[in-house]
Amino acid sequence: MGIKYISGFRGYDNAKQHLRRSVHAGSDLTSAYTVLNPSQAFDQQACFVYLNGVMQKEGSGANGDYTLSGTSTVTFNTAVATTDVIEVVSYNFANPTLPETMIETNTTITSAQAAYHSTAVTGGAYTTATDTLTKTSHGLVVDDVINITAATGSGTITTGRYRVKTVTSANAVVLEGMDFSALTFSADGTGIAYNKVFSQRVNNMTLINKVMLFLNGMLLVEDSDYYRDDQYVTIDTDVNLLETAVVAVRNFGSYTTPAATDVSNTSITIADEGVATLLTSDDFTSNTTAVFNLHVSVRHATATNDAYRTAHILIRAEVNVAADCYAHRAYDAGNISDEIEVKDAGNYSSISSFTDGKIGIGVTADSNRWSVVMGNRAGYSIIAGFKAIAITN
Repeated sequence: MGIKYISGFRGYDNAKQHLRRSVHAGSDLTSAYTVLNPSQAFDQQACFVYLNGVMQKEGSGANGDYTLSGTSTVTFNTAVATTDVIEVVSYNFANPTLPETMIETNTTITSAQAAYHSTAVTGGAYTTATDTLTKTSHGLVVDDVINITAATGSGTITTGRYRVKTVTSANAVVLEGMDFSALTFSADGTGIAYNKVFSQRVNNMTLINKVMLFLNGMLLVEDSDYYRDDQYVTIDTDVNLLETAVVAVRNFGSYTTPAATDVSNTSITIADEGVATLLTSDDFTSNTTAVFNLHVSVRHATATNDAYRTAHILIRAEVNVAADCYAHRAYDAGNISDEIEVKDAGNYSSISSFTDGKIGIGVTADSNRWSVVMGNRAGYSIIAGFKAIAITN
C-alpha cells in the first residue's frame, strides 16, 4: 500500500503516515469465530474495524463490539457469521515527534436528543435590537443549537444555525452565531420556524486537520450531513437520530497529544464573548475522576497591547457529577480585569456564567465526560495557553 498523508505534517520521510488495510471473511476467525489476526499489523491509536461495511465500536461487553490486543489481534464480543466481511484499517504514525495524533469522542443519543430533528417549531418572532427569539414555551437552554428554516421579513434573521446565548424567560432566548459572535441583522422578523439540532463540543476541534464523524458506524459527509462550527460538530436536521445511536468523532491533526505526565496547549484564540474547551476527560486514559494543577496564561490578541493575565488553579473533575467538579485559584496576576474568575462547582459551561469584563475558568460534566473551559468576556479577543500537571488520572 502506498504512503498516505493524514496528519498534514510534511517535509521529512519519518513524518509520512502509512495506511494499512486487510480484508477477511468471517470464516478466517478462530475461537468460535470471535478472534481475528489481520494480515496487516495495526496501530491501536488509529485503528478502525468494519463489519460488512459498518464501522464497529471499540469496547468490551455492552460498551462496544470488539477489543484490540497488541498489534495483531481483534476480538469480537459476539461471534460473526462465516459469510461476514471484516475490514481492518490502521494508520501507522511513524513520526517520532507526533506519537499520537488522534482524539476519540463518543456520545450516545438520548431519547430527548432523538426527537430533535423530527420536531419542527413554527410561529416564532425575532427582535433585532436584542437578538431575541420569542416563542411560547420554547424549552431551550443555554448552548442549545437551533437551525432556522424560515423567517418572514426584509433584513431579518436568515436561515442557518444559531446558538442559544442566554435564556431570558420561558418564552424568549437571546441568540448568537455559532462562533459566539453577536448577530448583525437590521430588522425584526416573524414566522420564524426552526428545529433544535444535535451539536457536540469536541476538544481541540480548532487545531485538527482531519475529522471523521460516524453515526452508528456509518461515515457521515462533512458540510452535508454535519458541520464544524468552532469547537463543535453539528449534525444536519436531515439526518435521522435514533435513541441509543452512537455519534463517534475521530480527530486527526498535527499536534502533540497528551503525555502521561502533563497536558498542554498554546495559541488558543478566543473571541470576545467566546468559550474554548481546554481539556476533557477524553484526554486521559482513565477518565472518570481526575485532580490536577492547571496553569493558564492569556494576553490581548493584539501583540502590541500589554494586557495579560496568568493564574494557577487547582481542579477536581468527575464524569456525570457536575456538583462534584471544583476549581480553586491558588494565585493570579496581571492587568486584564482584577482576576481570572473561577467557577468552583456545578455546571458552568456557557459564556453567560462568567462576569462581564473578566476571563473565567469553569468545570462541568455530563454522563459522557467532564470538561474544563475558558470563557472570555474581556471585551476583546485573547490568545491563551495552558498546562495541566500533577494529574492523578
